[in-house]
Amino acid sequence: MPLETRREFTRQALQSLTALALIEGLAGHRLFGADVQPIVDDWFKELDAITHEIHDHKVKDVEFQKSLEGLYARVDLPALLKSLDFDRMAAGVNYPAKGAKSLPVDFKQIAGLPTKLVFGRQIFAMAKGRSVVPHGHDNMATGFLVLKGTCRGRHYDRVEDLDDHYIIRPTIDRAFKPGEYSSISDHKDNVHWFTATSDHAFIFNIHVNNTDPGNPNIPGRVYIDPMGEELAGGLIKAEKVNHERVNQLYG
Repeated sequence: MPLETRREFTRQALQSLTALALIEGLAGHRLFGADVQPIVDDWFKELDAITHEIHDHKVKDVEFQKSLEGLYARVDLPALLKSLDFDRMAAGVNYPAKGAKSLPVDFKQIAGLPTKLVFGRQIFAMAKGRSVVPHGHDNMATGFLVLKGTCRGRHYDRVEDLDDHYIIRPTIDRAFKPGEYSSISDHKDNVHWFTATSDHAFIFNIHVNNTDPGNPNIPGRVYIDPMGEELAGGLIKAEKVNHERVNQLYG
């Protein structure tokens, strides 16, 4: 490998490792200051409790959405950002040319949390104009919380599933700023699409699988093209697409 190519490869690798180390440092290295650690610990303990309720089928997915959005509404965002050492984390992100960068988050060392969590978690990082592409979910509930930057957020209800397309209805289309949030389930606002409108945007995401025991579908994403044929009653005929196609169109 030529010297300059090796140098560029090394530089990119170090940037990625730096970003991962800083994010995982929230748990593993306890980047909390003494003034923010209890605040963040308590918030995550409540997050763990409400995700167990939906995971164990003690509540319906729409009830879980209300609880999750209530928790998101009470986040101490400055404390959470301080714990993440956000400036250094953002400096290490290698933004993709299309779509969003998914950054892993490990909270196993948060005080009072079990070692095995029932919710998945990540942070999406996007450059301006890039998107968490339009997609819905099967047998899954998830919630977004904007950490930094601004986004245009769009949601749709999946009204009907057909062989090669979905019938969807727009439900949300607005600007989202830091501290604002939304959620998804099989039964409410099932499709979402977030596009960064600031230079960079960061969104915290959690998800819980197998939320509806009556749903035979395997938990996962379903990708759609929401800019389809407009139908009567404000409905849209949205073609089913794969990740490569939706990323090409809207990433």
